[in-house]
Amino acid sequence: MLPVHAASKDRTAHAPVPQPVHRMPSQLRHIARLFTLSLLLSPAFATAAADCEGMLALASELAAARDSDPAAAVERGNAALPQAQALDPPCPGGIAMLLGGIATNLQVLGRSGEAVDHFERAIAALGTGGTPSQVAFLHRGIGVALVELESFEPALEHYLTALGVSDAAGERIESAKTAGNIGILYTSLGEFEKARAYHQRSLAAFEAAGFKPGIAGAHVNLGAVAAKFGQQALGAGDARTAEAEHRALKEHNERAEALFAELGNQRGVAYAASNIGLAYDRLGQPAQALAEHQRSLALRREVGDAYGIINSLLSMTATLRTLDRRAEAEAALDEAATRVPVEALNLRKLIAEQRVLLAEDRSDYRSALTAEREVSSLGMQIAGQDQADKIAALQDRFDADQAARQIELLRREAEIGELQLQRQQLVARLSVLIAGLALVLLLLLASRVRVGARTARKLALAARTDHLTGLWNRRHLIEVMEAEVARLERGGQPFCLLMADLDDFKQINDEHGHEIGDAVLCEVARRLRDSVRRQDTVARWGGEEFLVLLPDTSEAGAHALANALRDRIAREPIAFNRHADPLQVSLTIGFSLCAAGTALDDCIRAADAALYRGKRSGKNRTVAQHAQASEPPPVTSP
Repeated sequence: MLPVHAASKDRTAHAPVPQPVHRMPSQLRHIARLFTLSLLLSPAFATAAADCEGMLALASELAAARDSDPAAAVERGNAALPQAQALDPPCPGGIAMLLGGIATNLQVLGRSGEAVDHFERAIAALGTGGTPSQVAFLHRGIGVALVELESFEPALEHYLTALGVSDAAGERIESAKTAGNIGILYTSLGEFEKARAYHQRSLAAFEAAGFKPGIAGAHVNLGAVAAKFGQQALGAGDARTAEAEHRALKEHNERAEALFAELGNQRGVAYAASNIGLAYDRLGQPAQALAEHQRSLALRREVGDAYGIINSLLSMTATLRTLDRRAEAEAALDEAATRVPVEALNLRKLIAEQRVLLAEDRSDYRSALTAEREVSSLGMQIAGQDQADKIAALQDRFDADQAARQIELLRREAEIGELQLQRQQLVARLSVLIAGLALVLLLLLASRVRVGARTARKLALAARTDHLTGLWNRRHLIEVMEAEVARLERGGQPFCLLMADLDDFKQINDEHGHEIGDAVLCEVARRLRDSVRRQDTVARWGGEEFLVLLPDTSEAGAHALANALRDRIAREPIAFNRHADPLQVSLTIGFSLCAAGTALDDCIRAADAALYRGKRSGKNRTVAQHAQASEPPPVTSP
C-alpha cells in the first residue's frame, strides 16, 4: 500500500504493505540465491518441500522477499512451480499461492504485465476453494498490478472482491490492507475525499491490531492524500491550507519512516524518504528535498524497485531545476526516460513536461516547442486509449452475450430438432434481439465518439494554455503572431509587441517561497489580462516574462498601454491574507513596432532588447526598440 510519488502530476503506483525483512549484503545475497536454487533442484529439497504445507510455506517466503531480493524470489518460485503442479494428491492452494508469490515480485521488478498473467492463473487455480486470506491476497495483488498498468476499473473490481471476502470473514488486518489499496486507487482517480476516508479506516484498523507495517503504510498513504489536497488549496490561492497539508505530508512520512526503519524494511524507508523530499519541495526547501530524494534513490536502487527509481529520478529533476543545477537535472531526466516502459503513457508525459521546463530554463524555445508537442501527443494517446478500452469492454460483453445465446440455440435445436418451425421462430427472435443489441452498441459507440471529441477539444485548449496562470502559452502566441504577420504582409496595419518582466522576482521566491511566487505570477497575469483590449493577446512567455500582442496599434498607443500596465501593477500591492503584509511589485516593459517587411523574430528580439535596456537603466520603466537596425535609438520613460 505504499505510493510511489512522481515529481509534479502524481501518477501513483502502489503495492501492498511490505512485511519487515532484514537485509544482508549484496555478495551474501548472491551466494544465498545460488545455494537456494541448487537446494530447490536437489532430491533432499523435493522430499522436504514436495507437500502442500511446504508449498504454502514457500509461497509465504516468496511474498515476504519482495522487499529484499525480488529477482531471486522469482527464480525460486519458477524452480518450485513444476513440483507443486506434480503433487499427488493435487494442491490447488499451494499452486495458487506460489503463482501469487511470483507475481508479487514481478510487480516490484516493474514487470506488471507478467504479474497480471500470474495472478490470473493463480485465481483460476484456486477456484472456489481457498481461505479468505488467500482469496483476498490474490485479488488485492492483481489490483496492484492493474493499477501499475493504469487499468483502474478492473483494479477496483478486484479490490472490492478482496474487501468483501475479508469483511465477511472478520479478518481486520486483511480488510485494512485492501481499504488502503482502494484509497490509493481513489487518489489516482482524483477522488481525494474518498481516498482519505479509506486510508483513515485502514490506519484505525491497523492501530487496533498493533500491526506496525500496516500503520507505516497507512501514514504514507495519508501523506499522499495530504499532498493532493495541498496542491488543490494552492491552485485555489489558499496558501495557509496548502502549507498545512504539505506539513501533514511530511509528518505522516516521518512517522512511517521511523516504523519502517524499526522493521528493517528498506523499501518502505525509501518510499517515506521520497515523500519527505516532496514535502520539502512543496514547502520551498529544495536543498533538504534533494538530500531526501538522493537517499530514496539509493535505497530503491539497492532493493530493485523499478517504478520507485523512475519516480525518484523525476522528483530529483524538479528539485535540481529549482536549485539551478540544470545539467544534473537533465542527466536525471535522461536516466528516467530510459527506464520508463513504452506502455506507461502518463510517466512518459511527465518526462516530456519536465523537458519543456528544462528547455525554457536554457532559453531553447525550439526544443521547448518540440517537447510541448510530445506532451500534447501523449495526452491525446492517453485519452484515446481510455476510449478504446471502454469500447473494447463493450464489445467483449456483446460477444459474450451473443455466444451465450448461440449455445442456448444449439441446445434447444438438439432437444426439438424435429420441430423445424419452432426452430425457425426461435432463430427469428434471436436475430431481432441481436439486431437490437447491435443498435444499442452503435448508439453507445456514437456517444463515446462525442465524448472523445469533447475530450480532444479540452486537450487542445490545455495544450495552448499555461497551467499556472491560465494565460495563453508560448505555442499559442507564436501561432497568433504568425497569423498577424501574414495579415500585415497582405496590407494590414502594423502591430506592437510588449515584453514584460517582473522586477526582482527571484528575491520574492527567495524571501517568501515558491508558493507565494506562483501566486504573484497568477495575480499579475490576471491584471494584465483585464487591462488589455479584447483583440489583444496576453501570454506567459517563460518564467516571470509575459508577452502581449497588440494588433493594429501605433508606437504611441503601445507606449501609453505599457505605462498604464506598469502603473496598475505598481499602484496596487498584492495581498495574500490578512496575516501578511501585501507585496509591492513592479514591471519593466520593452516593446517594438512590427511593420511590413519586418521578420517576427526581429520584432521579438527588439522587444527583448528593449526590456534588457529597461532592466539595466533602473527597472520599473517602459523602453521602446525598433526592429530595424537603422531606426533611431530607443526611447526610455521612467
